[in-house]
Amino acid sequence: MTRRKRFEKEDWLALGLTQLSTEGAAGLTVEALCKNAERTRGSFYHHFSDHGEFIEAMMSTWKKQNTLDVAEETLREEQDMRGQKLSDLANNLDLNLERSIRQFAQSNETAARILQQVDEIRTDFVAGLYQQDGLDPTNAREIAMLEYAAYVGAQIVWPDMVVKDRVKLDRRFARLVNSEKETGRRES
Repeated sequence: MTRRKRFEKEDWLALGLTQLSTEGAAGLTVEALCKNAERTRGSFYHHFSDHGEFIEAMMSTWKKQNTLDVAEETLREEQDMRGQKLSDLANNLDLNLERSIRQFAQSNETAARILQQVDEIRTDFVAGLYQQDGLDPTNAREIAMLEYAAYVGAQIVWPDMVVKDRVKLDRRFARLVNSEKETGRRES
């Protein structure tokens, strides 16, 4: 008899994110998770004391992978390439998952709280990049807010837009910001 590979806590969390991306919140019930994992409820509860703990851990995993790790990788680039690196990384995230997280947050307090943290972290990070490029804090924050709103909005308005086209729009936005910076320098 062959032994099945152990299904660890990280496996449950990865499955949860996949289920949320493909099936929405309905895929996050303990029953649905266990069915897709081909595991028992006991296996699930071996790792999580309750469903709420699972949701907290799953959302924290998403926050780390799709925000904190992206920021860390972006900061490894030379300063003048960080905007482009961030654009490439952000546009290659699972945007179905990003949309599903936002939808899930409409009905789940834990998801809403962590999504709000992520939105703030992402906006602050982009504003910080603009400040490193010479924009004053107020302008950097306002431009970061506009850019992030466009990023999220494009996911909703054009969910099937291919990565190449999303990156092209990001590059266009960057040129507009650079033009704004140049105008500001000439006026001072």
